[in-house]
Order: sequence, then structure tokens, then C-alpha cells
Amino acid sequence: MKTSSKTLFMMMLIISTILVISSSSWLNMWIGLEINLMAFIPLMSSPKNIFLSQSTMMYFLIQSMSSMMFITFILMNKYIFLWMSSDLSKIMIMLTMMMKMGMPPFHMWFPEIMNKMSWPLCMMLMTWQKLAPMYIVSMTINMNKVTITVICISAIMGAIGGINQTSTRKIMAYSSMNHMSWMFSCAAMFKKSWIMYMTMYIMLMMIISTMMYTYNIMFINQMNTLANKNMEKMNVIFLMLSVGGLPPFLGFLPKWITIQYMISSKEFLMMVVMMMTALITLVYYLRVSFTMNLIMSHSQKWMNHTSTSKSLPTFMMTMNLFLPMFILVMNFH
Repeated sequence: MKTSSKTLFMMMLIISTILVISSSSWLNMWIGLEINLMAFIPLMSSPKNIFLSQSTMMYFLIQSMSSMMFITFILMNKYIFLWMSSDLSKIMIMLTMMMKMGMPPFHMWFPEIMNKMSWPLCMMLMTWQKLAPMYIVSMTINMNKVTITVICISAIMGAIGGINQTSTRKIMAYSSMNHMSWMFSCAAMFKKSWIMYMTMYIMLMMIISTMMYTYNIMFINQMNTLANKNMEKMNVIFLMLSVGGLPPFLGFLPKWITIQYMISSKEFLMMVVMMMTALITLVYYLRVSFTMNLIMSHSQKWMNHTSTSKSLPTFMMTMNLFLPMFILVMNFH
């Protein structure tokens, strides 16, 4: 794809998400979601990769189905009095947005599509493409039995699904499902607190995706290429521990704040489930980071041999370690 076309579609992605977030009309939100879909499809499609073309069609069908359900509920609001104020309508809208984001039980397409995409597209699918649906969820979600069930299922499936995976892209897909359950719990208890979690999550996913793309890492056994690079190796270990939510890294801060919200809301059962699944996800994060220490390093043909800036790993590590400390200090003052 030409650079001019790619720039145009990227601008459409940004504008469509801003339209959804800034809109006060359900119809405008639906229009923003459709523009977002039409802008992302050309970025996904590639005539050189037949598997990516199949994934593009699958993504289009899933998103179209969820958009059709969303516009159906909007029309029901227009012709059925007080439909949108009922709990049933809010639950149905939440389920359609879950389908858009690839959350359990509508998650089977998400890892398969992620596994056929490049790392820049994976990063966009895990971060930017979740912003607009998550905003709509935050407007409709309430803490009830259905919401608690959905959050727990998403956390459990995201934790268990990634255990036996060897593809790093599938692992990050299941990791995304687990993180979305934490964002849902934030949105259900305190409406705007999910923005803090989403910001931290986007930062971590951007760092990990950049690193994986730089070294062309698609599978766990390819992590051994970093074994002779001490700074990169340490950075990967810190990143994996951070995504797993281990203190004192960046990923621990939003989970800690979310746990405080759960305690104040007396959602102890959900808190236990979320904490247990976070420990399970830590297992496959450690698998990724320990692989480079257990296997001898040797150069491979699939590696990108381009030189990388030595300041990049240092910057990533510094931000991962010292940013949460800075936030905590500012919070206490």
C-alpha cells in the first residue's frame, strides 16, 4: 500500500474514534464505528498474503454482525419507549461491544486473526481498535451478576487460553482478553477509571509490539536470538513481568488500583478470581522471558539484522521501572 493511502486510512481511524468518544448520539457512535471498520480493513488486506486476506474477511464479517446488532438496539430505542434505560438493553449493547473487541465468549476469531497479522497491525488491534467499543461499554456497564460473570469468564479464558501457545502473537491476544476483564471491572465500579488502565495497557503493548517487530519474533523459540544481548534480554524480562502485573513495574500499578476499587465495592469473589487468573497469566509471560536464558543463541535467516538504537531498550526499561514510582509519589502529594 502506498504511503499516502496508508496515511489517509490512519487519519480516518483517528477521526472515527474521536467521533465515537465525542458523540452524544447513539447513531453517531454507530457511524463512527463503521468508519473505523472501513478504514482498518484496507490496512489489513494484503494481496501477497492469502491467509491475511482470509483473516480480513473474517474480521469484516464479525465486525459487521456486531454493528448490525448495535444499530438494531439503537432502532429499538427509537420505537420502544425507555428501551435504553432498561438493564437488558445495556447488557445487549455490552455484549455487542464484547464481540467487536474479541472478548469471551466471542473470542475465537481474535487469536486466529492476530496470528496472521504483522506486529504493527497486532498493536493497533490490541490497543486503538478497542478504544471506541470500550468507551461505549463504559457508558452502559453496571455492576450486576451478568457483568461479574462476563468479567470472570474473560479473565479465566484469557489466562487459560495462552498457557499452551507457542506463537507470541496468540499469547498477546489471550493476554489482551485478560487485561480487558480488568478494564471492564474498572468501568463497572468507577466509570472513568478504565482510562487510566487503558493508558498503561497501550504503553506496554506499544513497547512489546515494537520490540517483537524489531527482532521479527513470531514464536517463543525465536526469543533465543536475544540471549547474547544483555540489555534487550533484561528489558524483555522486565516487560513480561510488567504485563503480568508484578511489582514494582508499570503493569502492577493499574491492577493495584483496580483491586482497591474492588475492595471498596466489596466485590471480593471477583477480586479473588481476577488475582488468581493474573497469577496464571504470569506463567506464560515467564515462559516467554525464560526461553532466551535456557537456549543457546545463534543467528537465524529470519532475523532482522538492521541495527537498532542502543537508547531504545534503556528508555523502555527506565519508563517501566520509574514511571510507576513517579505516579505514586505524585499521587501521595
